Amino acid sequence: LIALMLVTLFTLTACSGAVTNPPQPNTISVSGNGTAKGSPDIATVNIGVMTRNDDPTKAVSENNAKMNAIMGSMKELGIEAKDIQTTNFSIHAEQQYDQKGKITNVNYVANNGVSITVRDLNKVGDVLGKSVSSGANSINGVNFGMSDPEKLQTQARDKAMANAKAKAEQMAKAAGTSIDKVMTISEVSYDSPSPFPLNAGVARAADVESVPVSAGQFEVRVEVSVVYVIK
Repeated sequence: LIALMLVTLFTLTACSGAVTNPPQPNTISVSGNGTAKGSPDIATVNIGVMTRNDDPTKAVSENNAKMNAIMGSMKELGIEAKDIQTTNFSIHAEQQYDQKGKITNVNYVANNGVSITVRDLNKVGDVLGKSVSSGANSINGVNFGMSDPEKLQTQARDKAMANAKAKAEQMAKAAGTSIDKVMTISEVSYDSPSPFPLNAGVARAADVESVPVSAGQFEVRVEVSVVYVIK
C-alpha cells in the first residue's frame, strides 16, 4: 500500500511539473512590391588613360601629362577636387615573342583611372567631351543616381506594404477569415541607375567638345515579405 501511494504521488508530481506550449497562431505569408521613380540629380563618370612606350618612364610621363590635362579641364568646368578620385594606377610590360619563343619587343603600358562625380547634370556632356579631348581613351560608362534616395525608398516601401496587405486581405477573405496583425516583416530594396556607355575612339574621331546625354529616370524598387496573423 505504501509503495502504491509513493508511485501515485510521483506521478502526480511529474504531471504538475509538465510544461505545455501555447498554441501557435494561424498565419498568412505574402510578398509585396513597390516602385518609385524620380529624376537623377548626380552622375558618376569613370575615365581612364592608357599609354604605351618601350621606356617605362616615358609611358608614365605621357600618362601623367594626359591625366593632368584632364584634371585641368575638369577644374575649368567647375568640378571640385573632392569630386575627383583616383581609382586605379598600374604599369605592366607587354612582351612580344618570335616563333622560337624569344622575346623580340617589350612595351610598357601605364593605366590611370579616375572617378568623377558630377553634381550639375548639365555638365555631364561637357565632362565626357572635354575628357576625351584632353587625352582620355577609356570611359567606362556613366551612372546616374540621386544624392538622397531615401524619399523614393520611403514611397516604394509604402507601396510594397500596401500591396502585401491587399494580397493578405484577399487571401484571408477567400479562406473565410480576416487578417489581425503583422507578425514579421523583411525587406529588400533595389536601385536601378541608368548607365550610358561611350566609345572614346568614336568621340575622339568626331573631335567633340560635348556629348549629348539623357539622364532618364532613377527607379527604386522595394520588396517586402510579411507574415500576418489571421483570426
